[in-house]
Amino acid sequence: MELGAYYSMVMSNLMLVLTVSMVSATYLLMRKMRGKKRLPPGPGLALPLVGHLHLLREKPLHVTLAGLAARHGPVLSLRLGRRDAVVVTSLRLAKECFSTELDVNFANRPRFPSAREVSFGYTGLSAASYGPHWRSMRRIATVHLLSARRVDLMSDATIAGETGAMVRRLARAAAAASGGVTRVELKRNLFELSHGVLMEAIAGAKGTRDGSDADMSKEAHEFKKVVDEIVPLLGMANLHDHLPGPLRWLDFGGVRRRLTELVNRRNALMHGLIDAERQRRPQEDHATDELLPESKSMIGVMLSLQESDPQQYTDTFIAALVTVSTPPPTGSSCTFTTK
Repeated sequence: MELGAYYSMVMSNLMLVLTVSMVSATYLLMRKMRGKKRLPPGPGLALPLVGHLHLLREKPLHVTLAGLAARHGPVLSLRLGRRDAVVVTSLRLAKECFSTELDVNFANRPRFPSAREVSFGYTGLSAASYGPHWRSMRRIATVHLLSARRVDLMSDATIAGETGAMVRRLARAAAAASGGVTRVELKRNLFELSHGVLMEAIAGAKGTRDGSDADMSKEAHEFKKVVDEIVPLLGMANLHDHLPGPLRWLDFGGVRRRLTELVNRRNALMHGLIDAERQRRPQEDHATDELLPESKSMIGVMLSLQESDPQQYTDTFIAALVTVSTPPPTGSSCTFTTK
């Protein structure tokens, strides 16, 4: 046997032994740690590494959880890979969990590895832990970005324009079908409507449309594509988030690599929008900014705050606050007819 082939065989066997040892040690450690926790009852069959994830393959998820609750009680525990989860199906107990006394205990979201990538290191409003940073972002969003006046302005020209774009999409779909009748995904079109409104509010993206009849700006279209691809990689949707740390580095299925690529695209787009807004801002007179802050985009408002406190309102802070991660709807449809 040649030396190169022998060396390759030895390394392959060594990697196999190390992998098996790592998996076994991780499984034993997880069992030991789980035994110290006071958890409600749950399904008895928990597979190594994946736990009860194999029980959640059926869709829709709420039907599966209702079936488990019927067998194990209104409060049950599940092991989702390396994580323990408690499922509360009783309305009374769920209200008690979010009562004034216990609300803070349930305020934080689980820190999935995929969420760290998407939420700028858990600094986004939807992923940040409850505390001073989260309260500061919430105050800024409430006072400066989502004030009643701004929402009223969004309810007029912006929503009317995006609704017209949605109607054009539906009309073209119907015109292309035989008989002028076709089945379309209504939830998908409503998502695109809300997405267009939000992009207009975030960056004033309407001005970058290719032609007056374009249904969506280039930035909104690119951002929607990124969101469509990111959402299936988040949370319960992938095994990567539930594996122990050493096994996540093996990147089964390439989830980590793909998510990194998509987040880089998203970040490049957001920073491009911030730079474009910065270049459009008038340099000589900010009196109009102070009188009519609602007329500016969300990024424009944040750049005004950045001028007063650049250390806090960094470009990353702005991107984390205005980034909208809306999951694309699927499944529903309706019949649309033209006359």
